[in-house]
Amino acid sequence: QLLTRHSEEQDTTGLGFIPAQTRRFRFEDSHFKVPHMGWNHVNYAYPDHPLVAGIAPQPRYYFVHSYYMQCDDRANSFCTTNYGGVFDAGIIKDNIVGLQFHPEKSHVFGMHVMKNFLSWQNQ
Repeated sequence: QLLTRHSEEQDTTGLGFIPAQTRRFRFEDSHFKVPHMGWNHVNYAYPDHPLVAGIAPQPRYYFVHSYYMQCDDRANSFCTTNYGGVFDAGIIKDNIVGLQFHPEKSHVFGMHVMKNFLSWQNQ
């Protein structure tokens, strides 16, 4: 969330590396709790990116968050998921990538992302 230009969390200015806003979840339907905690399938916008090499379509990751990112330009949306509506679960610009989910808590898929990240950064 720090990568975006602004966050609704304490009305904070971000670093602005990626043109996006960080917004708080607000739901009229009480079925959706805040913070959002649980497993969600993710759709990658760039399935050929080195970070997702070898990962099956629609992997599941673990989320714990009250805020989500909203990209100004869809080209900066690395991946999306749905919790009360579709939101950007990952953002990208050049060699900067930020993920909303917790790869370290996301079992096999998360470990695969971390392994790919290390390989990508060493290229």
